Amino acid sequence: MRSFSGSLRILVLLLIGAALPLSAQPDRAAVTPTGKIQLFDGKNFSGWTFVSKDTNKPAASVWSVTNGVIVCQGKPNGYARTLQTYRDYQLHAEWRFPSGPGNSGVFLHVNPPDKVWPYCFEAQLLSGDAGEIRCNGGSKANGTTAEHPNYIPHQQPSSEKPVGEWNSYDIVCRGNTIIVRVNGVLQNEVTGTSASSGAIGLQAEGKPVEFRNVELEPLP
Repeated sequence: MRSFSGSLRILVLLLIGAALPLSAQPDRAAVTPTGKIQLFDGKNFSGWTFVSKDTNKPAASVWSVTNGVIVCQGKPNGYARTLQTYRDYQLHAEWRFPSGPGNSGVFLHVNPPDKVWPYCFEAQLLSGDAGEIRCNGGSKANGTTAEHPNYIPHQQPSSEKPVGEWNSYDIVCRGNTIIVRVNGVLQNEVTGTSASSGAIGLQAEGKPVEFRNVELEPLP
């Protein structure tokens, strides 16, 4: 049995805590999440918005969800992007082209205004070129040349799987550096990016493409 003096001490501490002003209480809302964030919940596009070159084309005719997979028809050109902006994270996304070689991309650090194409960096998904980083909308990074003024080629031979199979992107964005792995193979490390935060997007560019397991983990 707890002693009377011990019980009295606990009661006093509880009364003191209750009397503290709100400013002295812990702020739970200020805690930064450290676990994985599911950017796509496998059910709908909650937390996403759409941009299209053809403003008369409804998003539902281009983007849909089937069996937990994002299905993009590829036309007209455009993209889906997160409403939330992010910085310093590791992004995992899986993609495949279901009906032959295709073209698409994962947009990083998307900044306003929304247009085709926005200010961002694109982790290329053109068949055979996954791992290339493109500088879109006036963005800049180290590694571009006179021969390649708007992109930095992937550094290793293609590590993509045969068309129709699922591939994985693992992308680390920290400060002004982007590191890209395709199916576990390091394909690019780009420094000096002119943006270090922004929305994350998935590109529609001409060919049907599917995405799944789009998740983000904040870096410490």
